[in-house]
Amino acid sequence: MATPTTTTAPTTRPTPLHFLEDIRSTAAAVGAPFDEEVTRKALAAYAGHFLDSAVVWKTTGRPGDDLSYRFYTRTRTDTLSTATAAGLLPPDTPLAPLIAFWSDLYDGAPEQSCDFTARTGLDKTWVWLGGTRPAAEVLDAEAVPDALRRNLPAFARAGLAHIRFLAVDHRHHSVNLYFRVRGPVTAARCADIVSLVGVTPPSAEDVAEMGALMPRDYGISVTVSLTTGDVARVCFYALNVPDGRLPRIPERIATFLAAAPSYDAEGCTVIGWSYGPGNGTYVKAERSCYGDMISAFERWSCHFSGGRERDSALPV
Repeated sequence: MATPTTTTAPTTRPTPLHFLEDIRSTAAAVGAPFDEEVTRKALAAYAGHFLDSAVVWKTTGRPGDDLSYRFYTRTRTDTLSTATAAGLLPPDTPLAPLIAFWSDLYDGAPEQSCDFTARTGLDKTWVWLGGTRPAAEVLDAEAVPDALRRNLPAFARAGLAHIRFLAVDHRHHSVNLYFRVRGPVTAARCADIVSLVGVTPPSAEDVAEMGALMPRDYGISVTVSLTTGDVARVCFYALNVPDGRLPRIPERIATFLAAAPSYDAEGCTVIGWSYGPGNGTYVKAERSCYGDMISAFERWSCHFSGGRERDSALPV
């Protein structure tokens, strides 16, 4: 375990060429694969989005894992059309109807963003639902695959009833469901949530560490196969963790946080604790790059590390 040293610069935006070099150098620093041709194609296709959005880095503590980069949009846009026009996805990409369904909910309030990796390019399509929404409204619909829908009772038993984001993974044909949970963090609640993947629940030490950093009403993600309905991982998140309060992190994440450039006047670090079978238990981290990730999270009413606010959409 190690503690990184990070720096931020006044808010600015790197040129496309500079950003390409940042991706290359950050991937090299953490030992992640990098494909220049694929990366250039992704940056060219979404040039406008990378200009107007908040951009963030992401990786895990597992050696060799991908370096990811993501834009959080500030406008409603059809990112799938951009992907198919640029040849990043086939015109008949099978997950398009599902993404379109979620994007059209709530009078068009949802917004799409995208995840990329330095190795394969476009990875995930994100949909922010415009607020905290009942899971039954989002998942119990004809457009949603039965494999995913039949998890609703298990989600409810684990106390997961309200969703804010979804991230559809085009490579793995899966979806990440981002729930908001009524806090506080307790060992019993963590065990209920981790029971979805059937692995040993977090230790008392892990629960204490997470509880000290996560907000009162907190966010978790559940990764589900859209083919089988199997739950692959659950992940607990702390957003905007102060550099001086970072938890125990693997050396690779310390290297990542030190190497990934941040051009925002106020940087933002996200820590995630993932639990899953096989190699599914690990720590992940995100780091703001440019475009003011803090203000993007505030616009979406995200709760930051240590925050005491409550989500009025959640039942008492």
